[in-house]
Amino acid sequence: MKKETKLWFDLAQEDYKNMSIMAKSKSNRAAVFFAQQSVEKLIKAYIVEYKNDAPRKTHRIETLIKDAGLRVENISVKDIEELSKSYTWVRYPDLSIRFYTKKEEVEKLLITAKKVFLWVNKKFKNN
Repeated sequence: MKKETKLWFDLAQEDYKNMSIMAKSKSNRAAVFFAQQSVEKLIKAYIVEYKNDAPRKTHRIETLIKDAGLRVENISVKDIEELSKSYTWVRYPDLSIRFYTKKEEVEKLLITAKKVFLWVNKKFKNN
């Protein structure tokens, strides 16, 4: 694993753990933030490692998946787009209250993040 890949990869792993900790403590906004960040950083690690390129400076997961040349399987693109939006929305009180106070809404985002994270993480082990 390249040095820069490892930096992205380790941060992604840390954010994934933080997502779980925040979810358990019912810190919804923080759980959603770390969910989005863990996926974003892991895909950026993949781009560095397997595309030999610097990842784009974006928080749009669907854009990064395309840049990585990955084909989404068994994960809704719409759900991925919702996870991408969450990066911005958790930063604003009016949007956080509107979207991230209901357990069902938060759980859906966390499930999406886990699916994408585990899917990309597995690709590191297969390559």
